Formats: sequence, C-alpha cells, structure tokens
Amino acid sequence: MMQREDRPNSPSDVLREKLVAFQREIADLKRQAKEQQETCLRREQELCAELFEVLDAFDSIELHLRRRPEPLDKTSQSVISSMKAVQRKLFRLLGSRQIEPLDLADRRATIEQCVVVDTRSVPSRENEEILAVLKRGYVDAARNLVLRKAEVVTVRNEE
Repeated sequence: MMQREDRPNSPSDVLREKLVAFQREIADLKRQAKEQQETCLRREQELCAELFEVLDAFDSIELHLRRRPEPLDKTSQSVISSMKAVQRKLFRLLGSRQIEPLDLADRRATIEQCVVVDTRSVPSRENEEILAVLKRGYVDAARNLVLRKAEVVTVRNEE
C-alpha cells in the first residue's frame, strides 16, 4: 500500500501549493510596495527640507537688505523683487504638492508646530505668545503632517 508521501500529488494538493505560493508572492509584493512608498516619502521630505532651506536663505537676504541703515537703491530693490518672484514660484511648487507654511495666526507656540529658540519677558503679553518667527514651519496638508516646525521667539514672563 502507498504511503501519503509516496502518492502523486492530487489536484487539490497542487492547487493548495500554488495558492500558498501566490499568497507568499502577494505578501512579498505588498512588502516591496510599502518599502518603495516609504522610500519615496522619505526622499520627498528630504527634498522639501532642502527647499525650505532655500526659502530661509531668501528670507535672510531680504531681512539683511531691509535692515541696512541707508535706503535701498534701485539695484537692491530690483534684487529683492527678483528674489520675491523666485520665492513665490517655490511656494507655488510646494503648494501644488499640498505643502504649505504653518498657519500661526493665533500667535501661540505649540509643541506640535514650534521650536522655541528664545524667550523674552514682555509683561503686557501672555506666555507662549509668538514675538517673532525666525524660520517658517511647513505642513503637508494632505497628510496633516508637520514637515518642519517653525523656529520662534516667544514671551516668557517670570511669575
């Protein structure tokens, strides 16, 4: 008499083996797709971080030019206008990917959106009120994900 191991595979055994192989292949493909998606997301976030640094540089140059004691000449004004145009293009590019500057309209620093880099005592104002934004923060509106927290100066009054 034949043992089970000695019998040729029945059609149901062959189907079962193929089903298991397909399930393994599907699981492997899903894992690979997830890894690729995570890699793409990480690369996109790295690119955005570099674009944020470019936007920061434009802000810094403009602030430096505007703080000069002497009035801006036509060349300096033209440079600022050109920088602003490039900056607007970068904001549109980010906006087309649903990446926007953080909305700090309430002027309150929250741990989810801000990094407090300095504090000042201003008795007429409330603690955690934002006095200055040193670097803009950015959010991926589609994912409701903060990509970079804003760097801010806030009020901190001793009590």
